[in-house]
Amino acid sequence: MEIGSLIQLVSALGIGAILTKLFEGIFQWATGRSKREHDAWQQRDTEAKKRRQLEEYCHQLRHDLIDLGLDADDLPPWPTYSNQP
Repeated sequence: MEIGSLIQLVSALGIGAILTKLFEGIFQWATGRSKREHDAWQQRDTEAKKRRQLEEYCHQLRHDLIDLGLDADDLPPWPTYSNQP
């Protein structure tokens, strides 16, 4: 098999893209970038879990106050979400 045919076969099979991703992954692992990205996602997940737990607690507290006789109109309104940090 000559070199031209081999290059065509490799490019047809997409091995070049696979090798590029492989080298990129090795580079990220070597520089520690992959671990930092994983830690950042884990921190976001932890914060989101805490926020959901707090929202559930607030929801239950509002219902308990209404069940105890407080008028729903006397409670402050739910905060609105925005895309601003």
